[in-house]
Amino acid sequence: MPAVAINSTRLNDNLTALGQIGNTDEGMQRVAFSSFDVAGRDYVTELMRRAGMTVRIDAAGNIIGRVEGSGPSLPAIAMGSHTDTVPAGGQYDGALGVIAAIEVVQALADAGQTTRHPLEVMVFTNEEGTGFHRWLLGSRAVAGLWEAEDFSAVHDDGATLTSRLPDIGGNISHIAEARRRPDELACYLELHIEQGPTMHRGGYPIGIVTGITGRSVYHVDIVGEANHAGTTPMALRRDAMSAAAQIALKVRSIAGEMEICRVGTVGSMDVHPNAGNVIPGRVQMGVEFRDERMESLAAAEVELRRTAEEVGHAEQVGIAVTAQRNTPSVPISGNMQQLVADAAEVAGLAHITMPSGAGHDAQAIASITPAAMIFVPSVNGVSHAPAEYSTPEDCANGAQVLLNALLLADDR
Repeated sequence: MPAVAINSTRLNDNLTALGQIGNTDEGMQRVAFSSFDVAGRDYVTELMRRAGMTVRIDAAGNIIGRVEGSGPSLPAIAMGSHTDTVPAGGQYDGALGVIAAIEVVQALADAGQTTRHPLEVMVFTNEEGTGFHRWLLGSRAVAGLWEAEDFSAVHDDGATLTSRLPDIGGNISHIAEARRRPDELACYLELHIEQGPTMHRGGYPIGIVTGITGRSVYHVDIVGEANHAGTTPMALRRDAMSAAAQIALKVRSIAGEMEICRVGTVGSMDVHPNAGNVIPGRVQMGVEFRDERMESLAAAEVELRRTAEEVGHAEQVGIAVTAQRNTPSVPISGNMQQLVADAAEVAGLAHITMPSGAGHDAQAIASITPAAMIFVPSVNGVSHAPAEYSTPEDCANGAQVLLNALLLADDR
């Protein structure tokens, strides 16, 4: 494999420049469809053109930069990620994968090297799902995985997705045209920060993702009886909050002490009437479990429902557990993991294999072409927060492994 090196200074300068777009005292506000998002998209589009790519925007608003290869009629090798952020987010989530992919193309151009396969850099629309609560919008459109709820999605501010897509060059009535056929793409490579503490604590410069974890989400509705907090004897209470607390602790235990699944979270709780001197009569909770193994998620659901029945009987409250979303796990093939391992070894970098606990565009694209993910450390495991940070050295290491993996894929 010919030696081609990324330009670390240029990579990190471009990453820093993108990180200034939408940066506020409260963190990154480059939320999808915002003016900051549009400005960030304009910035990366210009970088693509400087690197010699032709650029188009598909019906889902995805930005796609392309350079042709030397081989006859070969499918493209794709790289990419997203530039939108969560509200008050960080500068590296998604952005690193986009800037590094552009740097790979620029480095190849600087070296005068043309790959056999065409290369595409994809910047996906609204990976985070903010506002419309429909995540991976762009990558799912490319994979042909849109659902009825995507077409009818309404933003928290009341705007429809149909009305907002044109702001970034999309057109919902032509969304089917964004879909790519499996024979159009040879593979997909995505560089990303880990968003967790494993690599930083262990001192590993490169992570090889074995799979993207599945996610099961539930709505738990607990109905008791609101009553006076001072006059109702403890033995006669039908306290929805007491039941909710027991279920919340059980969710933690399912993933912790019992180790049924990898992680479990109670992320939201609405208490009614939410008054300090009234026994809560109703509590609604959001529960999620994540694991690479779908059988583990199924076992976690069984335990959640068993606990709800037990607690409901003991506390004399009604408890309904409703499954809201079940996102399948996405395994990364052994061949694609080996590709990244070989790329890391070419760079002389130690690596660790690990699952991704967060969702990524790669999980959608993996449904139409072989996909691989490369992780670099997040300092102290912080992500989706203003303190999110990956060192310039780690970012450069990840970009070099991405370039090496692309060249190996082009050869193989």
